[in-house]
Amino acid sequence: MSDVLKAKINKRFVDSAMPPETGDTRIWDIELRGFMLRISSSGRKTYCVKYRVNRQQRWMTIGEHGLPWTPEAARNRAREVITEATKGVDLSETPSERVKALAGKGGLVIAKAMRDATIGQLFEMYFRDGPSDKPLKRESSWSVDATSYKRHIKPLLDDVIAKDVRPSDLAAWQRDVAAGKTSHDIKTGPRGRSIVKGGPSAASRGMRCLSAMFSWAIWREILETNPCSKVQKLRDNRRERSITTEEAKKLWTVLDEAQAAWVIAPHYANIIRLIMLTGARRNEITELNWSEVDIERSRLVLPPIRTKMGSQNKSRTIILSEQARAILEYLPRLGPYVFMSQISGKPVLGVNKAWLKVRELAGLSDVRLHDLRHSFATFAVEDGASLYLVGRALGHANASSTERYAHPGDTAARIIAEKVAERFAIGRE
Repeated sequence: MSDVLKAKINKRFVDSAMPPETGDTRIWDIELRGFMLRISSSGRKTYCVKYRVNRQQRWMTIGEHGLPWTPEAARNRAREVITEATKGVDLSETPSERVKALAGKGGLVIAKAMRDATIGQLFEMYFRDGPSDKPLKRESSWSVDATSYKRHIKPLLDDVIAKDVRPSDLAAWQRDVAAGKTSHDIKTGPRGRSIVKGGPSAASRGMRCLSAMFSWAIWREILETNPCSKVQKLRDNRRERSITTEEAKKLWTVLDEAQAAWVIAPHYANIIRLIMLTGARRNEITELNWSEVDIERSRLVLPPIRTKMGSQNKSRTIILSEQARAILEYLPRLGPYVFMSQISGKPVLGVNKAWLKVRELAGLSDVRLHDLRHSFATFAVEDGASLYLVGRALGHANASSTERYAHPGDTAARIIAEKVAERFAIGRE
């Protein structure tokens, strides 16, 4: 059974809207006729639009609430769908289906326009239709792509005709982003600021995002080539920082003290501990589901959609040490997620803010939360583990990723240098 309501669909309303006990609730927008928010009993919030094209009523799901679908973005999309429907164009069809249908009706000019889509138009289709075409791509990866597009691709390339883009154009764009051309510092409200820096890492992420979109457009038969494949990629220049054994001990002590003094909540302390003890990625722990925890076998088993190995349709097994297992055994099971917000019923947010407090107390202001994963790998290599085993522990799909994380530290390199020097010294005796 569905409840039907009317309201102004904005961020405040959507964030505060509560799910029904059963069925779903449909809220129609009072500003744009046909635009609707559907809330399921599970808490999922989805934007939809109802319209008529060629005298037939149609429904289209725009997307789930969140990046890239804010209320305003979803409303703009609904308005576009309704406007195009008055021209006889059904945007719920895939781009290739639309081209074929229009060409079959003699609409060759419109069909040609579809093939002459701009990069901005293709990204709009990519973010709308891509998740259903690429179900194994993680939600966090879509979020990263959306951010790269909004910050660095849209300002410089949005109106460029996609099929006319040359590798040299993208190389120039890459240089501009690396040089900070897309950087800005804008006041967004009484207390908020939007700070975008650009740089080589941003350019590298943006190029990966562009390449993924072009590859998708080829698969959808919209484009024929991917110009990104001929562009020499920049080095990511990601800063590698591995904590020392002494720093690790201090960090563990600070975590205990911060939790005891309620500087950070216990669930944040346990998330950080599990990242340290398992080498898992942040989201692999913060979004951990109890169904993925196998206490009897001391392991976590993550489905493909939750891992970076998802594109290979492989699950990921994370082995638990006795300490890690003890943490999970101690935690109460209050819902489907191990670390669940009692307000939203979803995984807790805010672990990065908690980490900033902890690292300052530990005197590790230059250490990122992700560096704990890097430290796990470095400790393992320095203790004699092979890169193959470290790669398995980290869930890497290829050896090159492991080499980047698990380079020998200065201590290990010094031991090697001293041992080699001893060999040469024997010859002088």
